[in-house]
Amino acid sequence: MPATVAAETDADYILVGGGLQNALILLALAERKPSARVVLLERENRIGGNHIWSFQTLDLPEAAMPWAGQLIEHEWPGYQLYFDDSSRWVEGAYRSLSSEYLDRLVREAAASRPGFELQLGSEVVSVEADGVTLADGTRLRGALVVDARGPELAAPAGAGGYQKFVGLECRLRAPTGLQAPILMDSRCDQRDGFRFHYVLPFSEDRVLIEETYFSNEPDLDVAAISDDILADAGRLGLEVAEVLRTEVGVLPMPARSHFRPRGASPIQAGYAGGWFNPGTGYSLAAAARLAEHVSRVPLAEVFGAEWRRLTRELRVQAFFLAFLNLLMFRFFHDDKRRRLMERFYMVSDPVIHRFFAMRSTLVDMWRIMYVGAPWTPKGWAKRATERG
Repeated sequence: MPATVAAETDADYILVGGGLQNALILLALAERKPSARVVLLERENRIGGNHIWSFQTLDLPEAAMPWAGQLIEHEWPGYQLYFDDSSRWVEGAYRSLSSEYLDRLVREAAASRPGFELQLGSEVVSVEADGVTLADGTRLRGALVVDARGPELAAPAGAGGYQKFVGLECRLRAPTGLQAPILMDSRCDQRDGFRFHYVLPFSEDRVLIEETYFSNEPDLDVAAISDDILADAGRLGLEVAEVLRTEVGVLPMPARSHFRPRGASPIQAGYAGGWFNPGTGYSLAAAARLAEHVSRVPLAEVFGAEWRRLTRELRVQAFFLAFLNLLMFRFFHDDKRRRLMERFYMVSDPVIHRFFAMRSTLVDMWRIMYVGAPWTPKGWAKRATERG
């Protein structure tokens, strides 16, 4: 049956996939271009899936705050890190956003703009430069198409690794007492690469506890890890009364960047297009910068000088971050990987924030490679001291 053209649903922007990336683009367009014609297509019946996204103080560009400020569902003044031999506090806003909250924001924005349309439960079978074709044969035309389906993407075989996790959102029997997140607590038995716990205190009696691995393999035993989390909760000072929700993720940490965006529609965005931080697995910083760009420039200039500047900057960052993955996953295993992570957090707070935001300067890169790293003269001296 030939595809039909539904002229009444033609749009300036067609957003394929209702995950974080296109949700941010829609919210940015709602603020910057409220009279635009926007269609977002998602095969499920809700936006954002089942996720908690976390982001640090520099991950949202200051210029984007008129539309991005609403993304801050929870906020803390910093976070804590614990290792076997050290601990530290990192100063600076740490924020989180749930998929339920994002879904509400997107629905409200679309409902209040006449030209915005959410087509949930819509399966896209093909994406072209000037439109898409749905499973029922309907053809939708658009001036700009953003394909952000994913993140079913694997790191290149033998070249990189994964950040994989199981998170349990829990109700507690007693107030937690935690005033800020624990970003990393590696004071646990190490296995399957580098293992640590991550805790977000949403309220006095509701927390997210994640067990995370930086592993060379994608395999994840959700039931066993869930049992581990509940068994370790007491060590973290948490008494779990009930598990409210489970979140599972296997994020690629590639050792070779595949961020090579084309200067033409459709934009391949999200994980499949490389719009994420290879060194952390976090995606919000890159997604926010793409949303800010698409919403700020005229439609006819999306692939102009500003696009080239943005993609050039992110290409440099992605190359550096993927190179760090190459070093970690190929040369650092077991306890060496844990010590490598501890050394990384010797750098200053601003360097850490720029690292997460994919805004590292050349000086930052030198510091990350040099401060306490075992392949540098300073690292060799440190190891010699430890052995002595």
